[in-house]
Amino acid sequence: MTGSRETKFAELFEVIKEYAGREYDYQDKALQVIAGAYVFMFEPEEMPDARPVVDEILKQYDYVFTTIERGNLDPLSVEAVVRVARYREEYMEWGIETLCKVLTGLFRRSRADETYADYVEDTQVVIRGLEDIVAGSVLEEIVENAEGGQEKP
Repeated sequence: MTGSRETKFAELFEVIKEYAGREYDYQDKALQVIAGAYVFMFEPEEMPDARPVVDEILKQYDYVFTTIERGNLDPLSVEAVVRVARYREEYMEWGIETLCKVLTGLFRRSRADETYADYVEDTQVVIRGLEDIVAGSVLEEIVENAEGGQEKP
């Protein structure tokens, strides 16, 4: 990564960290930016490690970051975890563990709140996120095997 590109990413990440420490609307934007910026693990540019920022936001909500409109799980919070987890192989275990915490939070909420009607739909969003992380791991292995096969004469 060149110096100017590194500076741009560092500035963006500082804004994301600042937003993560503010109220809900800013945290929502931070998760949106993370989900959009951490696209694919094979990018040549290196993005900062967003795991602590995502954790900081989700911990405040017992890992169930909900939408204001309906009170259901915000799918973007799951997408942010998936995108960061798939960005680097060593982040995948964190992603799986974090989504398990989201599932645990959803379970607790379903037991504590009798009006919580979106439990099944919300857990399906998390399970799809887990599937995406696992699929990313498999894809990475396929690409590595294909690249390894091309290097041989």
